[in-house]
Amino acid sequence: MKWPSIDDLSGMAPLPRGYRYEILIRSGVPRLIEGIRAWHPDIAVGGGSCYLREDFYARHVHFDGEGHKDVFVGVFKFGDELAGMWSWEQIPETLSLYGRLIVISPAHRDAKIASAVMPLAERAGRAMGAEFLYGLATLKIPHMQRALESSGWQLVGFTSGYDREEVAPGVVKRIFEGAYVKVLVPEGELMRPDPNCLTPRARALFDVLFPDPPAVEADAVGKGHP
Repeated sequence: MKWPSIDDLSGMAPLPRGYRYEILIRSGVPRLIEGIRAWHPDIAVGGGSCYLREDFYARHVHFDGEGHKDVFVGVFKFGDELAGMWSWEQIPETLSLYGRLIVISPAHRDAKIASAVMPLAERAGRAMGAEFLYGLATLKIPHMQRALESSGWQLVGFTSGYDREEVAPGVVKRIFEGAYVKVLVPEGELMRPDPNCLTPRARALFDVLFPDPPAVEADAVGKGHP
């Protein structure tokens, strides 16, 4: 799956006035690390901490003209000021796109960049040939949850201790996060499980999360017309 260009991104989900997208360049890595560390101090431990290490970018992040890699990092700019970043990871074998991280500078959070950019994952994913999007949302504040839900992502559960976070100076605990998904293929392309293969508890939860789709009447077209 080919990563989108900066022109593609700009056309898929326009940002608020004065802001623009840029794809991270190698020389911009130290400045970005400095920004992330200042904007999101809790990221010092856990899954997002790799974004504070230059070797992570060197080994895993895609840079234009340097060959394909599966992790993409983009930045938001306001003039010459770095206003935030986001990162996706593609899993080509499953045609999936994982929303790894989005961090906005506190000075720019009132611009609601995260909400403006939320449709971007779906539009870019479709253009790339992805069929499934997924990501985790913090439960400390509701902003990302709301942004995902308003863009049609489905909350399918909670991770109980998947990630780690420094909850107080020197105190690290495993945390809960919300697990969100969005399927980019029609319902008819999903293979629903045989209920007989599910435990009672699994079936009960499945029925709540994924109720049977409404039946489509064969003679719906033209029905009600003489």
